[in-house]
Amino acid sequence: MLTALQLQQQRRRRALPSLKQQYHEYILQRIESHKNSLSRRELLDLGNEAVAEMEAAQGDQFLLTEVLLTDWVDRLIHKRLSLQPYSRWAKHFKALRAAQREPTHWGIDRRSPIVRVLDRLEPGDTALVIGNDAAPVAFLLAAHDVEVVFTGSDMTFVDQVESRVSEEALGHYCVTYVAPAGQFGCGIPERVHLVAIDTGTLEAHRAGERRAIIDRLMARTHPCGVHLILPSEHAIAPEAYLRHYSEWIREDPAPEKKKAARSYGVTMGKPPEVSEARAEPPRSRDMPA
Repeated sequence: MLTALQLQQQRRRRALPSLKQQYHEYILQRIESHKNSLSRRELLDLGNEAVAEMEAAQGDQFLLTEVLLTDWVDRLIHKRLSLQPYSRWAKHFKALRAAQREPTHWGIDRRSPIVRVLDRLEPGDTALVIGNDAAPVAFLLAAHDVEVVFTGSDMTFVDQVESRVSEEALGHYCVTYVAPAGQFGCGIPERVHLVAIDTGTLEAHRAGERRAIIDRLMARTHPCGVHLILPSEHAIAPEAYLRHYSEWIREDPAPEKKKAARSYGVTMGKPPEVSEARAEPPRSRDMPA
């Protein structure tokens, strides 16, 4: 992720993946998705069909290996799905990706803090997105070639997110997990460049738990990374969490002070050098006997 200075100097550190690479990833994703939709019986039948085709094509002059069988099964699925050739896919993909990189494609207001962060993101940056109301941000980040992990506590909603990711051909960039906020399993990155969490998810926890969740997320964030606190309906405003970021820097302009001013979220930036652990309270001096 670029710092504000690097962005001004247009210092990109990573190149975009080529269209050829993205096409191969698209093919693999569609094939794997189809495999996952099949029952065990259907997979065995597909394997038998692949063996029969190999025998017909090569007679007895082949050595059956797991790699060879997998390759033939993938060919069968490719044929069944009638996947587009590269030339046709590339033309469609460019138009699709251009639309997906617009915040409004996902129903995101252009005043959202994520919009101000997009220019700093680079392909291969990592993001952790937490909570139902933050899901559109996960889609937008994936469309910008960011490696996104989305977590939610509701299995039904997480399944819906996963389906949308697959439909939009973003599966390579976004994986989903069912996990309570602040709980990190084996699939959650050790360090991320961006964290987005909605206030509804935070408010579902007690004050002490919210403090612990934010602390764990801060510790997992790269120096110069950012946290986006996004609003949820019927939850306190994102600005209420600013006190938890005493050593961080607010990177978005504070909203005008109006009675009914709506918050679109806040952006907090982690300084290059920030202590990971809070200072221990001073020990009380021994009282004289």
